[in-house]
Amino acid sequence: MTFTFLASILVLYGAAIAVGNLAGGRIADRNPVRALIGLFALQALILFIFTFTVASPVWTLITLAALGFLSFANVPGLQIYVVEFAKQHRPGAVDVASALNIAAFNLGIAFGAWVGGLVVSSPLGLGATPWVGAVLVAVALVLTIWSGTLDRRPEPVGQHA
Repeated sequence: MTFTFLASILVLYGAAIAVGNLAGGRIADRNPVRALIGLFALQALILFIFTFTVASPVWTLITLAALGFLSFANVPGLQIYVVEFAKQHRPGAVDVASALNIAAFNLGIAFGAWVGGLVVSSPLGLGATPWVGAVLVAVALVLTIWSGTLDRRPEPVGQHA
């Protein structure tokens, strides 16, 4: 693979990330939980599909662009969700909640890299990383659904921020 071709792939992925980040904010504006559920479901699906498209250069690029878009489209929704939750329950801690959210992103990146390394060095090998990633995103999807369900529960009487 030539340097120019590799650089083009990175530019494609970077552009998809930028567009995903911008679009994710618009998608999450009205209902961040609903947006996150849809984005995580699509991301898990794209990661699973990537297991099969990796054999074709064209389909790999298409899948990689979709993955870049979806991987960063959830960032604004998660930030909106955390900040709105903090405003509602602990208005004085919005800055801390926002910072902890970013710290959680970095922890998730480290965890994903660690799991990916374990998968690559296991008998499953590099080819299993997309579907393992899909499983991890499916866990995020379940946790998001659970969190949204908890948010809809009535607040107990006498509980105030």
